[in-house]
Amino acid sequence: MKRRRTRIFIVLIAAVAVIAGAIVAAIVSVPGENLHKVKRGNFTLAIEVKGEIQGKNAIVIGMPDELAHRDMPIRQFEIKEMVEEGTEVNTGDWVATLDAAEISQQIERNSQDLERATAELNDAKIDSSITLTNLREELGEFVFDLEYKKIELEQAQFESPAYQRRKKVEYDQTVRLMDKKHRDYELRKLNLKRRISWFENRYDRFFKRDSLLKVALNAVRVTAPKEGTVMYARLWNGRKLRVGDRVSMWMPTIATLPDLSQPVSEAYIPEIDITKISLGDSAEITIDALPKDKFTGVVSDIANIGQELSGFDMRVFRITIDFKTDGKEIKPSMTSNNKIIVSRFPDVIKIPRNFLQKQNGESFVYLKESGKIWKKRVTPGLENDEEVIIESGLSPGDKILASPPPKLESAML
Repeated sequence: MKRRRTRIFIVLIAAVAVIAGAIVAAIVSVPGENLHKVKRGNFTLAIEVKGEIQGKNAIVIGMPDELAHRDMPIRQFEIKEMVEEGTEVNTGDWVATLDAAEISQQIERNSQDLERATAELNDAKIDSSITLTNLREELGEFVFDLEYKKIELEQAQFESPAYQRRKKVEYDQTVRLMDKKHRDYELRKLNLKRRISWFENRYDRFFKRDSLLKVALNAVRVTAPKEGTVMYARLWNGRKLRVGDRVSMWMPTIATLPDLSQPVSEAYIPEIDITKISLGDSAEITIDALPKDKFTGVVSDIANIGQELSGFDMRVFRITIDFKTDGKEIKPSMTSNNKIIVSRFPDVIKIPRNFLQKQNGESFVYLKESGKIWKKRVTPGLENDEEVIIESGLSPGDKILASPPPKLESAML
């Protein structure tokens, strides 16, 4: 009986020892716990940012050309209706309807202007015809006077020299007056032609505007130029377009049909971090809808000018990250998590950030050595969200603690 109890006692002690050893091994091997064994490894400096999946190339659905004509008196159009974002459309399918109320008002006003211009043009033509007719009749009367003066001059050759000179003067005066009448007629004719031309141009302007407005009235229904998935365009502040917003010739895009055969992740980087990123930097991408999949990409575009977006307290710069889906099916506007690798440091001494202590401007760790716990001065280097490089003060194999133990040596190593 005693032997049996002794065996059971030995087994229990052995089990406790095994369990305790496993716990200690787990504590030593798992970073982030109270005990950590220092080692060398690769250190990565990265910037993490949320993004949105889009197509590198996309077909733009914009304000119809009929509405963007430079002679169109209306510069902006309100969106009255839009198809739901994410809808699959075919060529010619309805996408949006623009408000035609202002076009109808412009047509009515322009019709009145066109009627007035037509009447003014007709009046100008009639006035010109009457004026020129009167001037031609006056010229006809002068022709008779000139003939009469010519006859008198021919008959004066039988009269005295003084009488002949008087008739000669009268004839020459009539010729000069006739020439003046011809010049006045041509000048008046030219002025009337210019006046009619002005009214014709005014009429043509209203007539052309009437044609443009009537064509525009039929162009407020926006359709898809090709099949694809409809994605709303974004405004200057980053917000997506919605019913009630306005499009114009300066911001004509209503929606896009992204081509996901070449997907990209669009993200916005705060201005304090944008200088750390360069074209060609690699990135690790995960998509919220595909949590088990990880993709690799490359920064392919960085905006030259920052912009203000809601949700940020500073200017941001848009970047584009190209990546391949490896056959995975993705949808536009899926949320992505982008880890942009800005620097890599191979074979460096690093520790978890929570193991680095700071006090009175000094950096140190709790070093376990020879069965005692000491404060050990260290020189930290670069750090990321998880780890920090130790430039001096630690060696591979050193054991450090995340929090001070009950018994701590007073000396600082």
